Amino acid sequence: MLLVVSVLISVIFVLYGLNTFYLTVRSRRYKQVRLLPISARPTVAIHLPIYNEFYVVGRLLASCARVAERYGSDLVRIYVLDDSTDDTGPEVDRLVSEYVSRGIRMSVIRRSSRAGFKAGALQAALAETGEKYVAVFDADFVPPEDFLERTVPVLESDPTIGFVQARWGHLDRDHSFITKTIAIGIDAHFLLEQKGRNGNGYLMNFNGSAGVLRASAIADAGGWAPDTLAEDLDLSYRLQLRGYRGVYLNDVEVPGELPPTITGLKRQQGRWARGSLQTAKKLVPSVNSSKRLSLRQKMEAMIHLTYYLVHPLMVASFLLAVGADFLSVDVINYAINFSVPLFSGAGPLTLSFTLVPWLIFSVLVVVSTVAVLLYCIEAIRVQKLGLMKNVRQILLLVIIGYGISISNSVQALGGIFSRQTGSFSRTPKYAIERTGGTWSGKKYQLPFNRAAGLEAGAVALSVAALVYAWVTSNYGIMPILVVYLAGYSCVLYLTVVQTLASSGSRDA
Repeated sequence: MLLVVSVLISVIFVLYGLNTFYLTVRSRRYKQVRLLPISARPTVAIHLPIYNEFYVVGRLLASCARVAERYGSDLVRIYVLDDSTDDTGPEVDRLVSEYVSRGIRMSVIRRSSRAGFKAGALQAALAETGEKYVAVFDADFVPPEDFLERTVPVLESDPTIGFVQARWGHLDRDHSFITKTIAIGIDAHFLLEQKGRNGNGYLMNFNGSAGVLRASAIADAGGWAPDTLAEDLDLSYRLQLRGYRGVYLNDVEVPGELPPTITGLKRQQGRWARGSLQTAKKLVPSVNSSKRLSLRQKMEAMIHLTYYLVHPLMVASFLLAVGADFLSVDVINYAINFSVPLFSGAGPLTLSFTLVPWLIFSVLVVVSTVAVLLYCIEAIRVQKLGLMKNVRQILLLVIIGYGISISNSVQALGGIFSRQTGSFSRTPKYAIERTGGTWSGKKYQLPFNRAAGLEAGAVALSVAALVYAWVTSNYGIMPILVVYLAGYSCVLYLTVVQTLASSGSRDA
């Protein structure tokens, strides 16, 4: 039974892995949108959801003010949606006052509570917005001055376009080995997955920042909803189910700040995991019943919405491997023999088969891993970053992917089984750019959580299983256990070292 379940899990892995490879190949069909001149520039609102962003709010407002001045100060209004509970609030007031005195139309919207979190803040701002389009930027992004000039004409060219999404760049790619590694994963999503989806007519997602939406389309789709932690994915899918299209602009790059710590990465990924599966639970029935979508579009949407299921499956695969080890299942020599009776004119014949389930399991795991590796390699190749210079980062990305499977699984299972939306825990930002800046000693540091305890338990279990496998000469199971031990040990080590290294105040 352990073998059968393991093979079934591996088949699911392969489906997600092959789809990654499929989108990588199909991304070459993407064609950049041609900008057409517009006779008159429409009005645009810039919504900036803020919650305790003391270190980056000044950089954000300065960049958005430049965008407004370039596009037309009389055509742009900047709304700072400030839910802060620390000294970010006074800093926002001071900065807004300065920009207003310079002729920038900028105002602050504050709510009495964080009800609905980011979605609640965006919906509250929408109620006060009269502009035709809404641009959204998270606090750590720095839009280029010509951002609106390169995005708004796309929306103006076709009333069925509900939103445009720009490509995320990185302010701090070269800050550390962690940011260099995370950058590859983000690049792969935008340079391959988003291009593959948009270039082939599949449903794509608004990424929550560095995009522009049609205000009337947001209202038509039901507005920003607070019932998931992935309000961006939820709204973009509802827009497309209503008949609007999303457009991805690969040549418009908006740099943002990558999480410089493993704890920040786990928090970000965990929120995305929980929110994505909440959205899947909410919208899969509508996707399946939609008459607008083809079967291929529906299949791609299902894989897209449920992608974070791979993390609970990874943990299940680890536990199955440990179980097989302690039950002394010899993964090298274990085989299932069966025969099928055949009949011919010369009399009865028997055709015999030998099935080695663990061999199938291993092959499927290898296929899935190779697909993901090609995904990362292609993202590097497209940008001409040099494969040999990034070999360590690719391998580390795979190891971290295994390592964060526990923290992501905690959130993913919460998204599937909990009736509570959960708390929108933001990813801390520290105004780090390139090789300058630091996160240590600053506010907003994250403490240990239960996921770290589970990771420590997984490391101990991995070591015990490996020792037992060695003692019992069950060598076939050892490569699987080594991979998980490497992942969980790496993530646990970084979590402990970086958490202890920080002497700043903590903020959830």
